[in-house]
Amino acid sequence: MIDRDAPVTKEGLRALARVARRVLSRREDPRGWIEENLWIRTKDRRTIPLRFNPPQVDYYRDQTRRDLILKPRQLGFTTQIESLFFADTILVANTTSVMLAHDMESTQQLFGIAQLFWDRLSAREKRRIGRPKYSNRREFFWPQINSRFFVGTAGAVRFGRGFTINNLHCSEFAFWDHPDEALLAAMEAVPEDGRVIIESTANGIGNPFHDMWLAALDQRSEFAPQFYTWFMNPDYAIAGAEIENLDSEEAALIRKWGLTSNQIRWRRQRMQRLGEKFWQEYPEDWTRCFLASGNCVFNTMNLQRIQGRINVEPAGRTYTMIRVPKTGGAAGFEVHNLAPATLTIWKPPQMGRDYVIGADVGEGLTTGDASCAVIIDWESGEQVAELHGRVSPAAFGKMLFALGQYYLWAWVGVERNNHGHSTLNTLYSQMRYPYLYRHIAYDSPAGRARMVQLGWPTTASTKPIMVDGIVEAVNSGAMLVRSSGLIGECFTFIRNDTGNAEAQEGKFDDRVIAAAIAWQLRKRPRPRMSSQRPAGM
Repeated sequence: MIDRDAPVTKEGLRALARVARRVLSRREDPRGWIEENLWIRTKDRRTIPLRFNPPQVDYYRDQTRRDLILKPRQLGFTTQIESLFFADTILVANTTSVMLAHDMESTQQLFGIAQLFWDRLSAREKRRIGRPKYSNRREFFWPQINSRFFVGTAGAVRFGRGFTINNLHCSEFAFWDHPDEALLAAMEAVPEDGRVIIESTANGIGNPFHDMWLAALDQRSEFAPQFYTWFMNPDYAIAGAEIENLDSEEAALIRKWGLTSNQIRWRRQRMQRLGEKFWQEYPEDWTRCFLASGNCVFNTMNLQRIQGRINVEPAGRTYTMIRVPKTGGAAGFEVHNLAPATLTIWKPPQMGRDYVIGADVGEGLTTGDASCAVIIDWESGEQVAELHGRVSPAAFGKMLFALGQYYLWAWVGVERNNHGHSTLNTLYSQMRYPYLYRHIAYDSPAGRARMVQLGWPTTASTKPIMVDGIVEAVNSGAMLVRSSGLIGECFTFIRNDTGNAEAQEGKFDDRVIAAAIAWQLRKRPRPRMSSQRPAGM
């Protein structure tokens, strides 16, 4: 205890410094205070001190001022975030913290957590903070420190001009009604140095939470993506004997993540109960937890299995340049810059093998469709590489020239629609690429010369053929897909209300179209290929 009326002495100043350091430490690293002072109710109806579990410890270490959390059910993140904000509210004067839930029942549950925090707080801490004043049963206001802790339902709360939120928690954001409007209203009240945490389990594809997650992964937003799997929770296990009859995916999970038979047993039980929704409720990777809508062109269970295989396979190597031998008989190599596009290679070219390249051409705008090339081994049907980026059609043509040369003068099929004409012109007229696909219309009228076109024309006649071909190839496994990006686009490639196959609104299909064109080339008689040795990267 410090006597404020006592004369100032060196010892008194040291005591004040110790108190100041202790308060500052609590503010900057509140875990110790939280685990010392806050209590929670468990699933078995016990009241115990709050102790961070393994995934909560991971998040506490990795947290930023703008976090987007994709998580399984019941890892305890909501309770942890509420404890962090509750601590900040009563340890730092003039702080306002707001917790927003997706429905009234969840709002009541969140306030119940805060109510227990306060009820079980020590008398010493309560004296320091002062008695709270309730404006209603979902709010604490402590006049002595001018701090406020509020719990509300998303969309039902209005924040006026001048209202400041220092800490904002958006719980189960993927399930909010009108999430864009509700989030915008709340975010406008948070200053730059305020903190925002948006957390949710997945709820399908095409909603704002899914869009925000993709933007965070691509570093196109202010939020840091934080992903957590079900097996980070040690409670998700069922004791029993060692499991010997593992399937390939289970064996891969054990090899990659060190899962136990008890965890595999729990996984099997939940998968039997939930079916396809298992990956949404208990994700193992972020791609599969965003389940596709019911009108997806591809078989979503197959896509999930393919993504599971990709997750445990070695990742491809990425490049922003490619080195190929000089043309025209000149000695040496020349380097082609691919930036801002990225080339991912799973298998480099091998002598004696032939390759096909399907290419979809975008506008080259920073916010529009990307250009993409998918490279397939002609004989095996395996995807060996992928070029993807937002570049001009002419620049994409030069990249395709280098890529085709690198893959032993592969057969290149470019979609000729729209901007594809510019890419084809670069390849044919300027670069003189020797192995360009020329389309022969199968339905040319009898007695007339067959119509031959440079490039692949996507028309009302050809699109069903290419879509059916790539769907059958992916679903059957005839095409061995290596790209998570391609599988992600397959999840959002749907049949619209008129029956046409296209990307879901707000999504892209450049990888799907490129792969579909490559697959059509693979089914046609191959031209004479080159025996040139592969170039170096």
